[in-house]
Amino acid sequence: MTTTASAAALTVLPEHGAGAGFRLSDLLARYRDGENKVFVSDAVLHHGTRDDPLLYTAHRDVLPRRHALDTDWFADLVEYQPGVLPGGELHRSTGHWNTPAQLEVFQTLTGRTLMITAWRTAAGQPVLRYQECHAGALAVIPFGGWHLTLVLEGPAEVFNIYAELPVAGNPTERVDCDADKYRRALAVEITAVRASDGFQLTGAGLAAWGTARQAVEPTWLRQALGAASLPEFYSTAHGSALAALARYAHRHLPAHTPDRHEAESR
Repeated sequence: MTTTASAAALTVLPEHGAGAGFRLSDLLARYRDGENKVFVSDAVLHHGTRDDPLLYTAHRDVLPRRHALDTDWFADLVEYQPGVLPGGELHRSTGHWNTPAQLEVFQTLTGRTLMITAWRTAAGQPVLRYQECHAGALAVIPFGGWHLTLVLEGPAEVFNIYAELPVAGNPTERVDCDADKYRRALAVEITAVRASDGFQLTGAGLAAWGTARQAVEPTWLRQALGAASLPEFYSTAHGSALAALARYAHRHLPAHTPDRHEAESR
């Protein structure tokens, strides 16, 4: 599925190269190397790489880096392939925890995706959300939260921007967004499988994280972008507009508070 608006957003993106393909074998390798920082279902583990489907192709820095709030902003495009893994799991991203100061915003440009997010409140309560993202839909990750993208209808192209915002009280202190994002804490053992009515969340992590509630596109995020798509906003916005987006996020986004076991695993 592609809307007129999402098709127009694609025209903002320049011609990009072949990108970096990510296959099932890469997911399994990351699982084995990551000390349980990546969740892979038992069905996928038992199947191994007898088939090795392409899950997605990543185009990093698809638009030039921006600089605002004394930090760099980045833009990527990921092209997800449709399909189902052994056990019925939908084709997916790796899934990882963001850093505590990382702002990351997504827009599905074509196809339809499912975004699962998890975080803990300051009181230690687990929060689990899922958002169905049609073409044109926006999603944003809580500061420090975990997230996983899956393909409901594909191919699906997903554009995202992210920045490591300066830490309050210490503008020079930053954490590398990419260096340890797959090793920050134990993976949330939750994914989604194809079901008769669309999809179903599954995994051992549901016992700890509880019932997932449906999320919708945040009104404040759409207001921050105005009438622009995310690629248009990122390409044309002045630094003041990026700073305003950060202020909106700090005002409205929850932040993950690690529990003791998560803190010890980092």
